[in-house]
Amino acid sequence: MSYVVIARRYRPQQFADIAGQEHITRTLSNSIANGRIGQAYIFAGPRGVGKTTAARILAMALNHEDGPTPTPDINSPICQAIIQGKSMDVMEIDGASNRRIEEIRNLRENINYAPSEGRYRVYIIDEVHMLTNEAFNALLKTLEEPPSHAVFIFATTEIHRVPATILSRCQRFDFKRIPLNTIINHLKTICTSEKIEIDDDALLQIAKKADGSMRDSQSILDQIISFSGQKITIKEVEESIGVINQEIFFDISDKIKDQNLKEILLVSRKLFTSGIDLTELMLGLEEHFRNMLVAVSMESVELLDVADTFSEKYKQQINSYNENDLVAYLNIISQTLADMKWAQQPYLKFELALVKMAKMSASKSIEQILEKVDMLKKKALNKTETPVVETSVPAEPQLQLSTIKEKWPAIVQKVHLIKPIVASILEKFELKKFEGSHLGIKLECNEFQQDIVNKNNTLIVETLEEEFQQQMKLDIGFAVEKTEPGKAPENLSKQKKEKLEKLEMLKAKDPLFKQFVDEFGLEPE
Repeated sequence: MSYVVIARRYRPQQFADIAGQEHITRTLSNSIANGRIGQAYIFAGPRGVGKTTAARILAMALNHEDGPTPTPDINSPICQAIIQGKSMDVMEIDGASNRRIEEIRNLRENINYAPSEGRYRVYIIDEVHMLTNEAFNALLKTLEEPPSHAVFIFATTEIHRVPATILSRCQRFDFKRIPLNTIINHLKTICTSEKIEIDDDALLQIAKKADGSMRDSQSILDQIISFSGQKITIKEVEESIGVINQEIFFDISDKIKDQNLKEILLVSRKLFTSGIDLTELMLGLEEHFRNMLVAVSMESVELLDVADTFSEKYKQQINSYNENDLVAYLNIISQTLADMKWAQQPYLKFELALVKMAKMSASKSIEQILEKVDMLKKKALNKTETPVVETSVPAEPQLQLSTIKEKWPAIVQKVHLIKPIVASILEKFELKKFEGSHLGIKLECNEFQQDIVNKNNTLIVETLEEEFQQQMKLDIGFAVEKTEPGKAPENLSKQKKEKLEKLEMLKAKDPLFKQFVDEFGLEPE
């Protein structure tokens, strides 16, 4: 007989066997016992937490010979047929591979047939969010008014992708991630049954790697048994599934705390050449500093999901860090993880993060700062008072017109980078005088250029203030040559006159075009 994996051999066959979902199993059991059976259910939650398993148990409970009953006899012929996938009354449909409207139309046609053995025809659609919009629409009417013998059970990991019109016709059950201790206890039971010797640290590491998924934890255990045999240690777990030893994170954090840059660079290079996945390493370091933050904040290690050996180490570190530094470390790691996703050389981002944390000066609390201030005050009071000798402060040299003229080309260049049309007019400015903060200017121009200068007065002033580091105001005397619409100034070249005349005519005809030209400061070349 071929080998059957642990996840299938130890799949729950009763509601009571489903771990970590008591709020759901209790509701379903009571609804069956009281005869309050819904026409459609939707099970939502992460992968490997019991959604499809609960759907199969519900199908067995509804179709049992003595049922419906919340505790079906799995040895009965109907239950065995459902377990083996041979029942004509329970159809499991994969939403990913049967997502088109044609499959749903076939389902609608077949649903009217009465059950062949049990009381209900149960349709279990896994990953229902993969159905197309057309398929969902085809299902709506059947779902709202199904035959009395039909029950729909949907399962999905992405409930937000299921249309609201479908959700409103179903009883919704949200499956939770399974707690760490629940997974550990379940794995212990399996190991005892399989006669596998495994230490607690190894079980903890497997459960953490599963991230709340019972099926994932069982698959990992299956893999490690193949690697280690009948005796499993934490070292073998780390080697088998690539879990990073916690000692590495303590080593890194110690070097960061000591601000030992040389050792930081050496250890980062060693980790990189060892082939460890840098993203996994950063995630592990993030969890490590998070554990440290919890330990420091709570002044206890009770909330940490770590082995006893490392729990003691965290306890020893409580007085070595402060909360502000740990939050800063976590922010650096979080930003680095985001940067590493798109970096061509993730190692450089990883190394830079370690250097940043190592060179970060230790933050001080408000109490420490106030204590330092008090100490300085006391020192100042203890000193003998010395006569204060007034010293004259040389006045800053005042800005001269000659200086402005000298730097005017640089100002024009700065404005040119922002608005070239304004810069071309600045070249015509005649700087006449500078008194206080007022810069007197004469400008011979046409009405169009005058309008541009007035609209960009703020830009010119800000550029001057940035250059000379003082407040400035412009007093501009305009010598404006009046221009009738459609007629260019006399002092322009013939070609430019023609272009300007055309521009003025277009502006006169089209107010929207005039607004566009005036807004962006356009003029013929």
